[in-house]
Amino acid sequence: MRFNLPIPRRLPGDLISVPAFAAAVIGPLGAYVLTLPRTVVLEDDGLFLMAGASLGVAHPPGYPLYTLICHLFMQLPFGTPAFLGHLSSAVLGALACGAVFVCARLLGAASVPALVAAWLFGASEHVWSQAIIAEVYTLNALLFFATYGLLLYGVRQPQRDWVWLTAAVVYGLSLTNHWPLMALAAPGLALVALPAWRMLLRRWPLLLAGLLSSAVLPYVWMVRRSHQNPLLNFYGPIDSLRDLWFYISRSGYSHIDLSPSAGWGDRLQFLQWLGHETVWQLTLPGFILAAVGLWSLLYRRQWVVAGSGLLVFLGNSVVLVVLLGFDFDYFHLVLFRPYSLVCYGLVALWLAVGFHFLLDRLPIWLPFTFSRPAWLKSFVAVLAGVGMAMFAVQAHWQSNDRAGSHFTERYAETVFELLPRDAVLFTYGDPDSIPFGYYRFVEDRRPDVTLLNTQGLVFSNRLYNWRLPRERKQKVLREFVNKTERPVFFTDDSIMPYLGFGIRHHGFVKEIVRAGTQIEVAIQPAGKRFFEELLSHPPQDRREWHERNRQISLFANYLGLAMLSGATTSVEWLQHSVALAEQNIHGLMGMADALLGHGDPSHYAQIEAWLEKAKPLQDELVDKEQRARFLYMQGFLRHYRGETEAARVLFKQSLTIYPHPSNASINALRQLAAARKGNQ
Repeated sequence: MRFNLPIPRRLPGDLISVPAFAAAVIGPLGAYVLTLPRTVVLEDDGLFLMAGASLGVAHPPGYPLYTLICHLFMQLPFGTPAFLGHLSSAVLGALACGAVFVCARLLGAASVPALVAAWLFGASEHVWSQAIIAEVYTLNALLFFATYGLLLYGVRQPQRDWVWLTAAVVYGLSLTNHWPLMALAAPGLALVALPAWRMLLRRWPLLLAGLLSSAVLPYVWMVRRSHQNPLLNFYGPIDSLRDLWFYISRSGYSHIDLSPSAGWGDRLQFLQWLGHETVWQLTLPGFILAAVGLWSLLYRRQWVVAGSGLLVFLGNSVVLVVLLGFDFDYFHLVLFRPYSLVCYGLVALWLAVGFHFLLDRLPIWLPFTFSRPAWLKSFVAVLAGVGMAMFAVQAHWQSNDRAGSHFTERYAETVFELLPRDAVLFTYGDPDSIPFGYYRFVEDRRPDVTLLNTQGLVFSNRLYNWRLPRERKQKVLREFVNKTERPVFFTDDSIMPYLGFGIRHHGFVKEIVRAGTQIEVAIQPAGKRFFEELLSHPPQDRREWHERNRQISLFANYLGLAMLSGATTSVEWLQHSVALAEQNIHGLMGMADALLGHGDPSHYAQIEAWLEKAKPLQDELVDKEQRARFLYMQGFLRHYRGETEAARVLFKQSLTIYPHPSNASINALRQLAAARKGNQ
């Protein structure tokens, strides 16, 4: 099989490769450093910052390589811990841009087209968003394009053993970062190396040894570290191969990766969205150049190069979408978007090839001016490339400028202000455990507060193993509350409210009341201030929008309970907050849920009025679950009024939108069916 790979050529007056490579790295790095947040943000940012600070064990599959890199950066003698952790991703992202440049040169593009491709890749919205927070995806992109470049070079120089061994070691290291994405890329990488298969076959013992050692050793260190009880120790000690496989295989995340309410319609919507992003992430002219580049590879019968890129692209997009079972909604778009960074890098490579191809052809099409003088071609290339890069930076700067981001910090400060001295705070999910954990353990804020996790996850100071049945967990928690004299608080939770104690709601946290069983409402100025701040300051990115809506709903539930309490002081004091909540769909739904769950028929008219206000406010930020809940509440009210058939229709619509076992409409339909059967 002929590899038929063109030798990199220069345009007249072309930049030499070393300065161009430096520009490919330094340009994106400058943008990243200027825009990266100085404190913790959302996603898994705080978790990786805690892991890096303490050399801990992050969530599955553990990411030992990124943890070590992040830890090294966090030892630098300047900046906050969050800044240094974010800087690690920025440097890795900039190096990934450099790797794209090198791969483009190996595909035959001159330095200017290769540099433009690297810049457009680095300036794409999704790549940029991951290069300014503590996340693993820029490292994944770097390791992929490093492996890809080594294989491209190895096919040119098959006699150089060090190239093949280095490629094997780098690919092995990539499996200690985000192995699912690299496994999906494996067929394309294998195709790149196929022309040298005889040479590889003779060296397979050495290559296999390099790959396995680099893939295994970081996980061996992770297992050892899990027994040293670091601050962040997601599942606790890894005691057996079964435990290790559970960790690395991400089996504990199956309920996230495969939603029972997701169907093929969701997958098609994801593919449509991904197609749109592929067109626009590197600008529309960049996509057109990429299409020209891919066509030129196929036209010149460079089947291996074109086919390998297409295989990797399809593996990290179409195949990934099919394998995952995400609901297509605002939140899951946030989860999915980092997975396609390698796809955008491949588009950048095709862009470089296409740009070079057109520049080569222009003197033929415009012979009267374009080829004379000789420097004109390079000037046009630089001008067009810089223009596209500047447009991409301008288009994506605002959405990625997180230098002044304090959303998560304000939330943590509000909750810490609500807590009395020596309090115990139980967190539950990522939105609470991760930022609170960062500020408590990394920046040492509120050292008097004991932070625990009710799931038995994340922190090393767990009360029980995460595998313990729910009933056993509740027993341990009940005993803990009864034994301690310290005030006990918890965030929005699925366990703590069912321990048999009373609850005092403070807005964003709830307090255990040992001598009671009722729900009380406490007046807290800090919570009221932050709620009004949430509604007056729009978030900066998709994840903040989602978390903001959750927090609005949480406080609105508190407002609903305050209205139920009937205390004149509370109602008058919160009147302005209620008015603000009535202008937001999540505020309306949160208050309606409180009245529906804890009120009586005298409150149903108010619930219906709120639902009527909420109906026109539904937008893309309202996910399937919330739309289904809205229909369920409408159906409940119709059923109360005796409109059984109308209620049944609404319950069925709710279930059609969100066919999830947690949907309350399932039980409602069963009760209606049982009542109908009893009347027959």
